[in-house]
Amino acid sequence: MTLSRSEDIIRISEENSELALLREENARLVKINREAFCYIRSKVDSLLEVIGTKSLRPEELDDHSLIEFDPIGIVAETFRHILENLQETNQQLHFAHDEIQAVFETVGSAVLVLDPQGRVVSYNQKTRDLMLGDDVNILGEKCRDHVCHMNIGDKRCTFESVMRNQREQHFNDWEFNGRSFDVIGRPMFDESGKITHVVMAYHDVSARRDAQNALLHALNETQEANAKIHGILGSAADGILVTDAGNNVVLINRRAEDLIGFSLAEQGSATQIDTLPHAELVKLLYQAPQRGQETFSEDLSFQLSGRLPCICQARITVITSAENEFNGCITLLHDVTEQRELDRIKDEFVSTAAHELRTPLATIIGYADLLMMDNDYSPEQRAEFLQNILRKAECLGDIVSNLLDISRIESGEGIKPDLKPHRPDNLCEEVVKSFRLQTSAHTFVMDFPSSSVVKVNVDRYAMTQILENLISNAVKYSPEGGEIRISSRIENGVCLLSIRDQGLGMTFDQVVRIYDKFYRVDASNTAISGTGLGMTIVKYLVEAQSGEVSIASSPGKGTTVTITLPLAPD
Repeated sequence: MTLSRSEDIIRISEENSELALLREENARLVKINREAFCYIRSKVDSLLEVIGTKSLRPEELDDHSLIEFDPIGIVAETFRHILENLQETNQQLHFAHDEIQAVFETVGSAVLVLDPQGRVVSYNQKTRDLMLGDDVNILGEKCRDHVCHMNIGDKRCTFESVMRNQREQHFNDWEFNGRSFDVIGRPMFDESGKITHVVMAYHDVSARRDAQNALLHALNETQEANAKIHGILGSAADGILVTDAGNNVVLINRRAEDLIGFSLAEQGSATQIDTLPHAELVKLLYQAPQRGQETFSEDLSFQLSGRLPCICQARITVITSAENEFNGCITLLHDVTEQRELDRIKDEFVSTAAHELRTPLATIIGYADLLMMDNDYSPEQRAEFLQNILRKAECLGDIVSNLLDISRIESGEGIKPDLKPHRPDNLCEEVVKSFRLQTSAHTFVMDFPSSSVVKVNVDRYAMTQILENLISNAVKYSPEGGEIRISSRIENGVCLLSIRDQGLGMTFDQVVRIYDKFYRVDASNTAISGTGLGMTIVKYLVEAQSGEVSIASSPGKGTTVTITLPLAPD
């Protein structure tokens, strides 16, 4: 019994010792476990902090749940995804870098990257092509030493302007090595706002500048040509009118506006030809497309304000496209008033000349026929017949002589006077003598100073022709019994020779036109013979002898023609 108790005590003691060991081991394991959980939790918190997630508090997730939740596995999986994303991002960054590098190298502008000290960090191939050349390496060197050294006088340094203003800068027309550039400088900043690099882009605008210069030159030439065209149109003596396919007036010069009585500026840009105040011209313009003629003309009458009507030849040219479609008209209004008047005068001259030639010819033929007949005529009658034939032949000679003189004058051949001293009274007396023999119906009065002998420096033949024309006109236009006074006087160192009649006289307009070729004061009066050339020849011959001719006349009071002649030297 006692042995059994001892054994129990020993067994209990052993059990207590073993239990103490177990407790001690358990405490150690608990401590190790707690330290492990603390370590795991601290590492999990560190991982969560790395990935940007806040720490897990024990009350949010106890230790056993932490082990079951397996945050390390989750974080590891997250890191795996992050690493995969980083790898993909790195690949994209490499691709983007390659793309940027490709753009950097192939961009059409020269690009330099500078550090804040202006040293070259990088530059592309276009910089070599446009500014440096393939054999030059400027990495790490000052940009100004290589790029701006040719423009020392140009104070527009883009890099310095960027550094000074801390923002993007632009400069145009920067010259380098014969080229023109537009320069852009852009700063790159770090997180603190400091400039880390400056990107310089040089865009070659030489071709554009040349094109702009060529365009400006062409524009200037166009403007000059346009100004010349407007100048030509403005100064053109002929009226010019341009219309389009829609019958709008698109251009009209000042002369045409004056003729038509129309102002395009006052009417506006879209002006129909219906608004032109000239019905005949409007009718021609409307008929132009249907005429089937490229060019046609017609005389139109225009009334200028405060002036006599004028006649213009409207020459209309039809404008067509390559497809033969009507595109408008160009109308030229050429003043033919004088030409038409000249045509009329020439027609009258032909009629008058024919009459003037036929009358003496008829007389000559008539008397010649009488002389050829077998009739017995007395010697006195035959002499009279021959005298009439001679007189009419002389008339024919005068007409032919006038025509030849006009022909020589107009051809430029002219008449060279043989100037010699002659007494005007003697010259006049010789001419008047022949007229006294021809007519007894007029009184000729010679009024010359007898106190002194006057001589003029003239051509005898030319003076005879002048006097014959003037005295003949006085005779033809004076009534029977009228006086024809021929006089001379010295005034201001010249001789004034005058022929005055008491004839029909002339109006102011008739006096103005008296020197026109073929002009006759009264062309309808066929009883007064003449070709209308006499006064034209008189004026030419007087001026050829350094003289002048003037006329004073009024209707019903006669006419005085005064010739100013140079005196002969003593």
